[in-house]
Amino acid sequence: MFFFFTISATWASDKTDDLENFLKKATSTAFELGLNIDDYPSSFTVFDRQLIERTGATTIAELLRFVPGIEVIRENNGSFHLIIRGNYSDRRVLILWDGQPLNVLHTRRALFFIGALPVDILERIEISRGPSSAVYGSYAVGGVINLIPRKWNNGGEIGGAIGSFKSKRGFASAGFIKNGFDFQISVGASDSEGDKFVVKDVIGIPGEVNTAQGTNWQEFRIRKDNFTFKFFRFFVDLTHYYGITDRLARSDNPETQAEQIGGQFAYNLDLISGINTSFYLNWRENNIDYGKYYIFHQFPPETIINIPASDQPTLATEKIKLQEFTLGTKFHYSYHKHHLTWGLETLKNSIRSVEFYANRSVPDLTPLGELVRQKDPWPHVSEKMWAIYFQDRWEISPKNELNLGLRYDKYSGFKGQWSPRLVLIHRFSERFLTKLIYGHGFRVPDLDALYNNHYPLVSGNPNLKPEKLDSLETVFIWKPTQRQRISFSCYRMWLRDVLGRRAPTNLPGWHFRQGGDENVLGTEITYRYQGINWDIYLYGSYQWGENEFDEPRPYVANVLAGGILSYSFSFLPLEVNLGINYVGPRWRDKHNPVDPEASSFVPDLRPKLKGYTNVNLKLIYKLSSRVTIWAGGTNILNADIRYPSSYGAIPDDYREAGRYMEAGIKINF
Repeated sequence: MFFFFTISATWASDKTDDLENFLKKATSTAFELGLNIDDYPSSFTVFDRQLIERTGATTIAELLRFVPGIEVIRENNGSFHLIIRGNYSDRRVLILWDGQPLNVLHTRRALFFIGALPVDILERIEISRGPSSAVYGSYAVGGVINLIPRKWNNGGEIGGAIGSFKSKRGFASAGFIKNGFDFQISVGASDSEGDKFVVKDVIGIPGEVNTAQGTNWQEFRIRKDNFTFKFFRFFVDLTHYYGITDRLARSDNPETQAEQIGGQFAYNLDLISGINTSFYLNWRENNIDYGKYYIFHQFPPETIINIPASDQPTLATEKIKLQEFTLGTKFHYSYHKHHLTWGLETLKNSIRSVEFYANRSVPDLTPLGELVRQKDPWPHVSEKMWAIYFQDRWEISPKNELNLGLRYDKYSGFKGQWSPRLVLIHRFSERFLTKLIYGHGFRVPDLDALYNNHYPLVSGNPNLKPEKLDSLETVFIWKPTQRQRISFSCYRMWLRDVLGRRAPTNLPGWHFRQGGDENVLGTEITYRYQGINWDIYLYGSYQWGENEFDEPRPYVANVLAGGILSYSFSFLPLEVNLGINYVGPRWRDKHNPVDPEASSFVPDLRPKLKGYTNVNLKLIYKLSSRVTIWAGGTNILNADIRYPSSYGAIPDDYREAGRYMEAGIKINF
């Protein structure tokens, strides 16, 4: 398909010069550099509003599956997990809302609940793959995803859709810009009862699970001359799906509710000699309610079987609240061939309150007869950090550019961490260039890994140290014609002192441990053609990783591929869009380490998890210049999509929803 479309697109005629030129679009200044995508110092992918709609994706999780090297899975508690370049942890990826971090504050997970938000909130999405700690510090060790909200110039949009599983959603956004005043607002909500199916757990207990979820959001931005104020609120209600941990959820309130509220105050001004600066204060709050859930299932099956039938199961409820404040300043200055950026930043993240109730005392599991408040499993500790950083984009010659970045982070309780990045860009011609990239990143243990005290369910480890990653990458970009762009990259990454959660056979529950070293290598390719009628986007990636036992990394697909084919009729205001995702087979976990000093393992004897192909179809019809309707669906071929379960959980893995169909309308004003 790749070579066919390359050749056919080269022969296609270029009839209109005013067609939006994808190749010259700049990235948002929220990503600090405001560069053309060819010049950005990493492997970089941008989806604008038009391409987002053409994917047929309805949520952010579905949208990210169209990015090379990225796989998104749904975990047993209904939350979303990001795999990027073979790294099975979205704790290594920083997700931003218009430049402000969104990662959950105690686990630093990126897509935990954000993945459920509808794509209706997005104007565009930017993805930088590879170490970005030189710019953003910890938790950007694997890459950065920037979500950019809708923006209007004296206009707006209102719309909605209904679909399968009694799903419905509505959205509205508007904005105006006049006399130095810029106001933007966006609101919306979605709800779905989800696909339902019956499954059995490892000891044969049946139960009904579903993929239900609901969301609502509100956000606005106000800018007057040099002053900016932003506010956002995201709320997501997730079903427990397959249970809060490893067994079916059979409680009377199996939902997890997650809320994030935040905002930013910023002031920009020009100093002497062409130096411009900005001062900012970011604040946000996480409120997470895990609902009611059974927790005795963390113990070995033989322990559960031996519990007398007269004994009550272990039922618990839990809520947690956290706050984070970030204060910083940035400076920008251009001097001859140098474009300099430097700044300072300080952060404080703290657990504000915890409510944990159980009908058994923890950790001895003595029956209590009713839900009784237990000792807080999260100590009220704070995470503090200060950092200083510097970048220089140096135009050495018309064909060569050097990008140097260096950042120093000091987290309380840990040694300071240096994060360099070095990028050389060489232009062989106007149509062909290459990037040589070296990056170093780190990730400090989050509050969850350090202080989680749900023993005997989960135990943190205050003796952990930061994990580190080094990466080498070569990127080639070729533009055969003005309407085509081909990007090909090869990379190799080395992870050291990998942080992970393990389930030793000689201890109950999960324990956070420091692992060994891991290696990952891979290639990625994308092709884009924008014509008068055709819009073609194809991608593919291959990644191979080995864990500390020199075995293939579990649960990670080696091959990802797909694309978007869009055709607009010349004689009819109709657009046909086809989106395809292929996810290859995934390995099982061959080893479950008991202790860094021991060699006792529990192998997963199940065969490899099969791959799948997901197909989306979306028809878009313009009734008028202001009214648009659409119809289509995701997984229209009803592929058997399953995500990997851990050994001893659900033998048939976690099944995703089947075919979803919807119809919608939007009105511009």
